[in-house]
Amino acid sequence: MLLVRHAARARGPGAVTRRYSAKASPLPKHAGIQTAGRSLQQKFYENRILDRYTAQEPKKVSLRQLVLFGRQLTEDKLLASANYVRTELPVRLAHRISDFQFLPYIAGTNPHLRAVYDLYWRAFDEFRRFPAVRTLDDNRRFCDSVRRNLLEHSQVIPQLGMGAAECAGLVAADDVDAFMRRMLVSRISRRTLAEQHIALSDQFDADLRARLALREDEGVAQLRRAPRGFATHRAGVVRADCDVAALVHECAQHAARRCEDEQHLPPPPVRVEGAAALMCIPAHVSYIVHELLRNAMRHVMRRYAARPGPADAPLFPPVRVTVCTGRRDVVVRVSDQGGGIPPDVLPYIWSFTHPLKAQRLRNFHDVLRMDATVDDDAAPALGFGLPMARVYAEYWGGSVTVHSLPGHGVDAYVQLPRLGNAVENIAAHRTH
Repeated sequence: MLLVRHAARARGPGAVTRRYSAKASPLPKHAGIQTAGRSLQQKFYENRILDRYTAQEPKKVSLRQLVLFGRQLTEDKLLASANYVRTELPVRLAHRISDFQFLPYIAGTNPHLRAVYDLYWRAFDEFRRFPAVRTLDDNRRFCDSVRRNLLEHSQVIPQLGMGAAECAGLVAADDVDAFMRRMLVSRISRRTLAEQHIALSDQFDADLRARLALREDEGVAQLRRAPRGFATHRAGVVRADCDVAALVHECAQHAARRCEDEQHLPPPPVRVEGAAALMCIPAHVSYIVHELLRNAMRHVMRRYAARPGPADAPLFPPVRVTVCTGRRDVVVRVSDQGGGIPPDVLPYIWSFTHPLKAQRLRNFHDVLRMDATVDDDAAPALGFGLPMARVYAEYWGGSVTVHSLPGHGVDAYVQLPRLGNAVENIAAHRTH
């Protein structure tokens, strides 16, 4: 009951009072993840704990709520944020742990999926037991716990990829795709809450040190309480007015370096037209744009590299990016002359696990960690980037669509809400 009372007190961004449902979830009907070595009584106890959390709905937030919460950030508000994250993470983890328990037997015995299940259960158990955050010192300990879990969970995507590859052909591709999307959307949502709170905490401590004129090497004894009336203005990982054209240029430079390293040729130039401002988490938008630009550059280079041409002519035609804004949305179009997508591949570009991609997913065996950012040092061909880009866009109520022009190229469109009013697009429960 103590956890219930603490959860009810948490008033982070978007928080509402959470009540446990009187109707508990049924015990799993499928084999699910195998739990060898644990007694039936222990497994029953664990399921009862899990049911108390899966009976709760996630408390969704919008970007605008995150930005407004960081304004006039006081000690009390920072502690409220900590307790919101502390009580919300176990709920979101519980729903995904439940997904594992409904997997078919052949998937439930997969060692890679079992590794993810174990990571999630340990994190769930740690956060549900973490005591209420009442002081700044408590918050620093909580942030240390969250940071450690973020680092440990950087192996989740490679493990999911390897598990999905090994289940290809044994489990229906549509079922594995749906499972992967739920896992990845929930993962983005948890990392968003965690990274936002860590950023606010770090920024609050930095401003507090500046207010107290403390050096970086001085102890934290004077940081146990903020002075009366102390407040700071921070947005965490969110940008209220991100310059989309500038972001596209940064992504183009990064993608160009990657393609030059892979192909050992100067990549196609990127021409950017238009401008827009967007409330967003830049890391999310950068991943989407970078993936589309890198795909465009790769296909243009493959198509034109072997074609003879005048010595003074450009080696590759440019990739063109158009940025435009409406009253509610920002749209980015990426156009290339890479020849288009083969008709037998086009229906499956959004799949994580279709047999055409399963072999590429096995490249995850060479990837130890992956955070799904533009800085990932991953194997070049995973078949993962485009569906992951769509997951990022849909998480904030946007979309990614692709139109192939056979024999010419591809037009890819990214649509994102401009004002940050859309709440997280996460589904708590499985769809049957």
